[in-house]
Amino acid sequence: LNENSGTEYLTYDIPESSRIQSSAFYFESVLNYDRTFNDKHKLGGLLVYTQRSGLDAAGKSLLLSLPHRNIGLSGRFSYSYDERYFTEFDFGYNGSERFYKDKRFGFFPSVGAAWTVSNEKFWEPLKNTIINFKIRATYGLVGNDEIGSASDRFYYLSNVNMSDPGLAFQFGRNFANRKNGVSISRYSNKDITWETSKKGNLGLELGLLNGLNITADFYTQRTTNILMDRAAIPTFIGLSAPVRANVGEASSKGMDISVNYNHAFSNGAWLQVMGNFTYATSKYRVYEEPDYTDEPWLSNVGLSISQPRGFIAERLFVDDKDVANSPLQQFGSQVIGGDIKYKDINNDGQITDLDKVPIGFPTTPEIVYGFGFSFGYKNFDISSFFQGLAHESFWINPTDINPFNGNTQLIKAFAEDHYSPQDPDIYALFPRFSTGSNANNMQLSTWWLRNGAFLRLKQAEIGYTLPRKITNRLRMENMRVYVNGSNLFLLSYFKLWDIEMGGNGFGYPVQRVYNMGISVNF
Repeated sequence: LNENSGTEYLTYDIPESSRIQSSAFYFESVLNYDRTFNDKHKLGGLLVYTQRSGLDAAGKSLLLSLPHRNIGLSGRFSYSYDERYFTEFDFGYNGSERFYKDKRFGFFPSVGAAWTVSNEKFWEPLKNTIINFKIRATYGLVGNDEIGSASDRFYYLSNVNMSDPGLAFQFGRNFANRKNGVSISRYSNKDITWETSKKGNLGLELGLLNGLNITADFYTQRTTNILMDRAAIPTFIGLSAPVRANVGEASSKGMDISVNYNHAFSNGAWLQVMGNFTYATSKYRVYEEPDYTDEPWLSNVGLSISQPRGFIAERLFVDDKDVANSPLQQFGSQVIGGDIKYKDINNDGQITDLDKVPIGFPTTPEIVYGFGFSFGYKNFDISSFFQGLAHESFWINPTDINPFNGNTQLIKAFAEDHYSPQDPDIYALFPRFSTGSNANNMQLSTWWLRNGAFLRLKQAEIGYTLPRKITNRLRMENMRVYVNGSNLFLLSYFKLWDIEMGGNGFGYPVQRVYNMGISVNF
């Protein structure tokens, strides 16, 4: 093409950790093109061809032991004019071994454009205040073939076990003869294909002369062809394995904002401030499930992908008479006074999975943020950083913290606040103690769901740099003395243990660390 046409290279690699039991082959060829015309027009192009092949000799099944192979061609073509207008077209044409031959290849294009408004002539009167203002937008498709589990290869093939001991039958005199049966763990489906996401993004970049820079991105995503088990297939058909199809749909949206500020003052002081805020929410739009018209609380449509479900815990049972006069609760253990009482949502006189409802926030935080600053004046400097999240719930795991059930520890808060015949508090922090596993009290419910929001002072530091005249006498370039700490402060609704330990209070706690140090350069 020309002297700047690009490069081609070939790589072959066998991972060091996989040389004995597996082998891998990776081929990549890259063609790159860049050219500038008249100092204003810029063209760019990139083509990448990849081919991967791998073999795992330690596969635990026939499907896992077969070679893995994928190929793909991707490209990027860009054009910009006068540092004001930018366009780009990207594509991926990928082939996956997991799908049938007419669904095996997928084409996933995307386009993007940007406009640097601050480089326009009409913006010159504002240059003294806003030195950079840029608008950008992208829209495209993304394909995903990593659907299902690792063992779900070749969806177009059925998986049949011709000698299943679990379906064996015996016959003959004294049933001395035995033959294994035949089982099916997966039915072939030639229609399963790529999971596809349509993604759009609108971004803004703003830079002010006083050192303030703001970047904001707003995005939306719609995912279709989500692989799910079919729920509407009647049981009388006699199928022994679930039937899967690309029937699910989900969407998400959110924003990501970051702010940076840098300023040097006339008296020698300086200040740096930074912050970021991310909000992301999701929901199911199409979910394979039975018709829940009469019981809408059982439907997943419209709920977050990580929405927790559980029983509504009203209180603890007062005594055995209270148990007898309440809806039936049968979870494999006898229910008596001091156990958790659940709400009968559908009013059928018993507590079952049909009484589970969406509760709390999603288990994946919808809001994540952080902010910090660094300030210096003369020889002193101080800095700190905070991080936090909100709109998140987590479960206390009652099995892990249940005393007298394999654990030798008893959390002090539970020891001081639990139901007992001497103190029959129906709103105690912990239900009655038992020597074994109490299945009734181990159910996921509002009793064990907690608000996961918190704000933590993650890092703070104070330092002092010795004056130049002192370091020169000591033949040093500079010397700084500092004190810092990590995990110094925490604000949270949850008080039983450190909230970042999650639902198990017996885990290793987050450590609060203090350091003192001297940094010297000669």
